[in-house]
Amino acid sequence: MRYVTVFMVIAVLWPFAARAGTPEAAALVRNEYEAAVEAWARKLAVADPQAQLNVWKNRPDSSVYGRRMWAELKDSLRAEWSIDYCVWLLERAPVFAAEADPGGSRTRAQLILQSLAREHLKSPEVGMLCLALTSQPDPTTLKVIERVEKENPHEQVQGQASLAIALLLKGLGDDAVVIERRINNLRRAIIKAHDVKVGDTTVSRLAMDEIFVIRHLVKGRTAPDAIGRDSAGEPFKLSMLKGKVTVLAFWHTNMRDAERGLSLLRKLNEQYSKRGMDLIGVSSDSREVLRSLRANGTISWRNFSDVDGRVHGQFRVSDLPLVYVLDSNRKILYIGGPGAFVELTVEGLLAR
Repeated sequence: MRYVTVFMVIAVLWPFAARAGTPEAAALVRNEYEAAVEAWARKLAVADPQAQLNVWKNRPDSSVYGRRMWAELKDSLRAEWSIDYCVWLLERAPVFAAEADPGGSRTRAQLILQSLAREHLKSPEVGMLCLALTSQPDPTTLKVIERVEKENPHEQVQGQASLAIALLLKGLGDDAVVIERRINNLRRAIIKAHDVKVGDTTVSRLAMDEIFVIRHLVKGRTAPDAIGRDSAGEPFKLSMLKGKVTVLAFWHTNMRDAERGLSLLRKLNEQYSKRGMDLIGVSSDSREVLRSLRANGTISWRNFSDVDGRVHGQFRVSDLPLVYVLDSNRKILYIGGPGAFVELTVEGLLAR
């Protein structure tokens, strides 16, 4: 009888156990996505203008891979191995992460945040997760990351959490108290995690860039006079647009959710270019790629080819897409992602 009971318990629990993901399966999804994006980028670079349009439309769908990754993660969030793949999901498929599963009340990002608060506050692996969560601002995100900064015993994680806190505080405005909190957190990040790698850069470099932004690139300051050549090879600098409302949009064909970002920029250009707004793109794509995308109608606005990253460096761009809205005197009125706030700022400037 005992064996029958055990067998029945195993039979009941087995479907739930079978749904648990594995690090091997998660790694497979990640590697397949990265390989697909690399192959897509190679095709885009060598295709002629007409073929390029078809290649662009067939970009690997991050949500498809995000769904596969989530299938491995959602019942394994308590496991420490899931942390790195949660970072991947938040960075590569942020739109998918911002949605809830059918029938669920919390977004996937909120479930990851909940897992961080309950299971991983003291883990040595959560520094990058804190930074990845800044792309999914939620009323409780700042509180949880502040707990990591206070309770995690690992100094480098504390520093990464301090940088994440500084980035989240951007959304609270530019008053003196908030600015002071941001600077204090950035200094702690430099002291505690200066050489920790974040993609192709380090915590200290990101923190120093943020301090530069606070001092020189906040609302009301004059934007640098970016100088270079556009995709047609023509010399160009922002001061040539004096007297006009300018939207400076940093983007790249390989940025996350590129089609959504460019769709928002296309809509902005269609709505306001005839009313006196100039949309200027800045991309590290080559001139050849930008010319082809212009020729096939993917982009309809003037673009810098900033292959060496000089203009990106002037504006301390660390994430894409990023938009600056400038008034007729090149004063900064908005910094952030494309979308409704850009449109409201442009509308207000054009109505003056």
